[in-house]
Amino acid sequence: MLVAVVVVASMTACAPGSSEGNTARAAPTAEHQRRQAADYVEETMRRSGVDWDADQSEEYAQDCVLADGSAGALYNIVRTGAGVDDPEAVTKSVGAAWAADGLTVKYSTDEMTSGAKRYLVNGGGGGAVERIQFGAATTKSTMSGVSKCGTGNAADLG
Repeated sequence: MLVAVVVVASMTACAPGSSEGNTARAAPTAEHQRRQAADYVEETMRRSGVDWDADQSEEYAQDCVLADGSAGALYNIVRTGAGVDDPEAVTKSVGAAWAADGLTVKYSTDEMTSGAKRYLVNGGGGGAVERIQFGAATTKSTMSGVSKCGTGNAADLG
C-alpha cells in the first residue's frame, strides 16, 4: 500500500496544472535584466582601471521581443572615461576577462574623430549581457552594454 501512495504522489506532481511539474518559467523583468547588465558594466569598469566620468553616463530603455514573441524591454548602458597610456593592452585585458566569463569576444580598431586610434573589444553570447563593447584610446575610453530582453514596456521604464 505504501508503494501505491508514493506512485500516486509522484504522478500528481507531474500532472498538468501542477506547479511542481511545470518547467515553464516567466521571463525575468526588464529591471532585473538591467541590474545584471549594469553590474557587469560596473565590474568591467573596475577591472579596466580607467578613470570613468559619472557625468558622461547614460541609460535608456528600448523595446525588444521576448522568446515567446511578446513585447518586452531592454536597457542600453553607456559610459565614457579618460584615455589610457596603452589602449591596446587595456582592451586585451578587458577582452580576456570577458572570455574567462564565457563571452565570445572579437577585437577590432578604428579611428576616432580626433585622429586617435581606438582599440575595441565586443563581447556577447553569454553572461549577464546581450552584448557589450569596450573601446580605449589615448584620448578617451568608452563602454556600452545592452541588457537581455525582459518583461516590461520601454515607455513605462523611462
